Amino acid sequence: MSNLMRAVRAVLWSFIGLGGRRADADKRTAQVGILPLIGVALCVVLLLVAGLITLARFVAGT
Repeated sequence: MSNLMRAVRAVLWSFIGLGGRRADADKRTAQVGILPLIGVALCVVLLLVAGLITLARFVAGT
């Protein structure tokens, strides 16, 4: 599996809190590296916020 997919998987698992044991989380972090994880996490957060804003505007009818 590519490093990008490992980073995405680790970030998504950590966001929903189902990452498993602490040792598994440490192993995933060591495989990918901290900077790619931070970059992927920022992208996921921005997509989440943009999706929520879009949903709120759609519901509000504007």
